[in-house]
Amino acid sequence: MTTTRYSAVALGFAALIATSTFAQAETVSITDSRGQSVQIAQPVKNVAIFPLPIPEALIAIDGGTERLMAINPRAQSALMKGVIGQLFPEIANIRTDLVAPNFIPNVEEILKAGPDVVLQWQAKGDERVAPMENAGIKVATVSTESRETRRGYVAMLGQILGKQERAQAFLDWEDKTVNDISSVLAATDHKKPRIVFIDSMNDNEFVVFGREEAYFKASGLVNAATEAGFTEGSVKVGAESLLQWNPDIILVNYYNDTIKPADILGHPVLGSLDAVKNARVYKTPAIDPATAAGGELAYQWFAEIGYPELFDTDMRKAVFDGFKFLYGKELSAEQIDRLMQMDWNGNSAGYAKSFGAAK
Repeated sequence: MTTTRYSAVALGFAALIATSTFAQAETVSITDSRGQSVQIAQPVKNVAIFPLPIPEALIAIDGGTERLMAINPRAQSALMKGVIGQLFPEIANIRTDLVAPNFIPNVEEILKAGPDVVLQWQAKGDERVAPMENAGIKVATVSTESRETRRGYVAMLGQILGKQERAQAFLDWEDKTVNDISSVLAATDHKKPRIVFIDSMNDNEFVVFGREEAYFKASGLVNAATEAGFTEGSVKVGAESLLQWNPDIILVNYYNDTIKPADILGHPVLGSLDAVKNARVYKTPAIDPATAAGGELAYQWFAEIGYPELFDTDMRKAVFDGFKFLYGKELSAEQIDRLMQMDWNGNSAGYAKSFGAAK
């Protein structure tokens, strides 16, 4: 009887301690791109990020990769081929088995790994989000559809990591960059350049960005595909569409390392395009414009490409200073060359003169 009474008291005391500890556990309420509130226990130790452009933002905000548990295999491949992989070689050891390249999660492996939170695309939520949430995994969605949603995930990462001030510093930088570009463009009646942004190509078929991306707007560029009525992130079109649109500038996505500007400049069907005749075909810098932690550098690059007569930013210095601010790392001249795609853009109009040497 005495033993039973003691056990009951002990169990009650243990329960009291557990309840007290639970009550004192800190949680943060974040709002994801769906507008959904997600409660996350602090401190966060492990974050899995499945969308491609988001890992760089976490690394910049957190000052490293320690809490980055898993990323998309396509993101790892792209990062390790570029300067970010040189700055943070440990990215090669980050897990990539929790998600397929097409963003479909491996729920069983995620449950085994036990991340504190998973960041996933909002789009196609029935395939990409619901299976995880149905299994009890905490998921916060992200979107790069607008400037607001991009800024939203940077602020959200700051909350998750407990580094709100660091995240806000990037948002302030983004604000200043957009305002600076806008003030220059507002003072001129220069016609806005029309662009086509190519994501991939196969002979006479092209996948292009269909919607008016926020970073096009921020840099004063007009997407010819959007003018044609497209609203999707990516759409497949034929060469005849490009001929009909006749863009002033063609941009080639840095994430696709199989397409060179030379492939467009020497394309057997596209020779009559103004962009091709004027050699205004450019590989975008290896700095993702879809993140508000570093995308500011891409905004500046786009503005320089679109309006070379209006902007005279020393982009090499801007990239050097920007990466030091973002990642605490100093770049070599060779690394800046790689980020600025000097090899790819050697035959593109004005590129070597504008971006090839420090001013």
